Formats: sequence, structure tokens, C-alpha cells
Amino acid sequence: MSTAVLFDRYGTPDELYRADVPVPSPGPGEVVVRYTAIGVNPIDWKLLRGDLRTHVPLGLPGGCLGVEAAGVVVDVGAGVRRFRVGDPVIRHGRPGTYRVHEVVPASQEADELTAWPARFSAEQAAVLPVAAGTAYSALRQVGLRAGERLLVHGASGGVGLAAVQLALLTGAAEVIGTASARHHELLRRLGAVPVEYGDGLPERLAGLGPFDASVDCAGGPGPAEAALRLVADPGRRVTIVADPEVQRRGVPYLDHVPLELAATLDLIGHSPFELPVTARFPLSRAAEALRLGQRGGVGGKIVLLPEE
Repeated sequence: MSTAVLFDRYGTPDELYRADVPVPSPGPGEVVVRYTAIGVNPIDWKLLRGDLRTHVPLGLPGGCLGVEAAGVVVDVGAGVRRFRVGDPVIRHGRPGTYRVHEVVPASQEADELTAWPARFSAEQAAVLPVAAGTAYSALRQVGLRAGERLLVHGASGGVGLAAVQLALLTGAAEVIGTASARHHELLRRLGAVPVEYGDGLPERLAGLGPFDASVDCAGGPGPAEAALRLVADPGRRVTIVADPEVQRRGVPYLDHVPLELAATLDLIGHSPFELPVTARFPLSRAAEALRLGQRGGVGGKIVLLPEE
């Protein structure tokens, strides 16, 4: 038997429960992956609440959260040539990773599995897809080029930390990152110039601008106002927060584009890229992990670790 964390109806993390399930067998074109580490992301509690029920069906009862994980292929179905038993992989895409074993389509067309680069730990590999992939897409949308200056709001969260590092790898001359004071040392270590987040943010940033582009990972009026004042071209502002008011004010929402994890990994290369993991929970305590994420201010990533 294997373990999964499931839920039967939309609601709060209290709906999650641990279930013993059979270890699955792969069909043609599929593999079975045993997960070593599982990323926790804001989309997880949004799915659980039912916010995305019209766009992402979960097949209730017995729904499963989780859109990223790292693990090892333990069984291979007929016709699979891309992967073999023992291959380390990163799983990304549709929900379903809050479990120990999962059947995953192995074709390039399905685009749910990517080779796990050997230099990354299991935890680092598990949290790469959402944070680094989203940051890569945001930087592409604003057209960041070498020698330019970038403003990143919410720079201490997963996407923000990835955006800071990917921008510098792109050749940005300077990255200004807004965050609470307790995360400033981390941002300095990663190469950003930190600025205190909160009331009065546009005024604090005024003396540091203008900027060529901005990426908003925080949402709210302060970051929106700063982007409007300090980035002249509306096409070079983007927010990853689905806030209609921010978008009405002239900060476009990130286009929904396919995750370009392979291209993101190529940009990262062998650089000292890192996404700090600041909280770890056994898979059976997934509800606690979600509650922590919902409270915010974690600064870094949360992972679940299978106990089997």
C-alpha cells in the first residue's frame, strides 16, 4: 500500500485526510513516480477552497492537491522510452502530488516530467517548477534585458526570490527587492538591494527609480502605485497576483503560458541558484503546511516529506 492526502469537498485544510491507497501500476506511455519531496504553493489552498473549480476539475470525492514534486521513477509502462526505472524526475503541472506514488504520463506532449538536475537536492528540485517557472515567465513578459534595472515586489517569497536570481542571471544591472526587514539579509546575499515593504513604499522607492521593468509578487495598492510611478512603459510591468484593481490601474496580470521549466533550468545552469526551504512537514501533516502558507510571511518555500 501507499499513502495519499485527499479531500472530498471544498473548504479549509480541515478537509484533508490521510488515506491508504494501492501502489498504482502504469499503463502504456506512463510511469510510476515515488516522491521524495513535494512543494506547497498558494494554488493548493485556492484549489482546496474551490476558487478554481470551473478551471481545474479535481474529481471529488478523493481530490488531491499538489502541482510540483521531485521523485524517482519506480515502474515504467509499455512504450516509454524517455525514462527508466531509477531516473530522478521533477513532476509539474496538473494537481495530484500530495501522495507517495503517482502514475504520470511520460510523453513530451504531456509535459509533466522533467529530468531532475543532479546538483539540486530533492527539496530544491521539488520547489523549482512553480517559483522558478513563474518568475521566468514574468521576466519574459516584461522583456528584461542585460544592463537594465528591475523592481521586484514581494521579493522574499518563492517567485520573488526566483525572479531576483533569474534577473541577475539574465544580466540585470541591479535588482531592487521589497520585503519585510527580517528577509533583507537573504536578499542582499542573493544580490538584490532590499527595501522595506509596507506603508509608504512608493515614497521609499522614489529615490531609487526609475526602473526599466517591475515584477509584482505581492499585490496591493503600494506595489501597484510604485510600478505606475517608476516604470514608464505599461508593457514592462507585470503582477502574478490576480487582483482586478491592480490590473485596472495599469499593471497587467501574468499571461497564462505553458511552464518552460527546461528553459528555466538552462538559464540557471550551474549558478548558485537557491530557493530557501523554510518549513518542512511530513506528508500526513499537509493541513498544517497549508495553514502556515495561508498565514503568509514565511519567506521561502514549504515542502512535504513522504514518511514511507
